Amino acid sequence: MEWGKKTCEKCCGKKIVKEKDGSIHTCWDCLANGEMDQHSKNVKDSGIKL
Repeated sequence: MEWGKKTCEKCCGKKIVKEKDGSIHTCWDCLANGEMDQHSKNVKDSGIKL
């Protein structure tokens, strides 16, 4: 975590929220604020041949 940057209260910076019923989902607040990068520089090999 960068100094002075606020951490999300719902997910505590983990980007995943666990509900009381046990379900797990993406933190919508972090997603809406643009804090989640959908493009990874470390893409794993899927094994699909084109």
